[in-house]
Amino acid sequence: MPHHIPFVEAVQSLSSLYPLIELRPSAVRPNEWIFYRVDTKTPASMTFAGVFSESDPYETGNLVWRDNDPPAGLEESHVTRFAGYKAAYSYAIETYHDTEMWDLQQILDQHVVDVRGFNPSSKRRLEWQNGSTMHSRFFIRVPMFFPFHGRGAQPPVSDALHPWVKAAHGRTRAYRANPKRPRVRGIEAGVVQPIEECTPNRLEYGNVVGLMFTVHYTESQDTWSPVYMMTDIIRVRHANREAYPIHAPQPLEDFVSDNGDFTLAGAPLGKHFSHESRRTHHH
Repeated sequence: MPHHIPFVEAVQSLSSLYPLIELRPSAVRPNEWIFYRVDTKTPASMTFAGVFSESDPYETGNLVWRDNDPPAGLEESHVTRFAGYKAAYSYAIETYHDTEMWDLQQILDQHVVDVRGFNPSSKRRLEWQNGSTMHSRFFIRVPMFFPFHGRGAQPPVSDALHPWVKAAHGRTRAYRANPKRPRVRGIEAGVVQPIEECTPNRLEYGNVVGLMFTVHYTESQDTWSPVYMMTDIIRVRHANREAYPIHAPQPLEDFVSDNGDFTLAGAPLGKHFSHESRRTHHH
């Protein structure tokens, strides 16, 4: 059994006689459902290839601890200064040329509402990235913190996390740090390496990237929405500058704002990692 399933195959299988994935309640967090491999207790790890657009700082996302200055490029309006549901590691892929991510998410959204037991009180779908308006970018927000409901001590924070994240974790009992920050890597000479060891040492607009993630659906007090729990983003090819000039258009209607209605983790993203998906990268 392959370790990862192409996202498009997983989603399309839902309408076949032999689905590869199925939505079931999380065994860990209340009000959360996860797509598992069929007949297993293993969350389905899926892959998608897309064109990188932008991201927040890899290690700190939109969190800026205390009175530190926001890193270059991070707008003050997006900043959060404490542990909570607004803190996230955010990545966006370009969807102006290729809307497949939106199409697959729409199929998933239509599927989950028919799953027995999901959203029993008929809450509404979170409006953010619900597909009613197609934007030129698709954002994935991986939660930096999870709600902590335990009576005992918080789980220890991972040493691999940034000092700001560890400090914010230590200042609250209501949330605990997500121990798994998305890994950002690149392929150099056929070998997958940490992005800081690659040239260039960060993702650039137009890079072809492979994404690996599991798909969760969460219910908040009033809404439900998908969450793409991305574990890895890997640069597999450098940018084609004819197709993706360095001065990318930034349409105003594409601006992402947080209206405070994000659920446990916030938002979606994915795309399959196969040769077919490359067809739009040559525009």
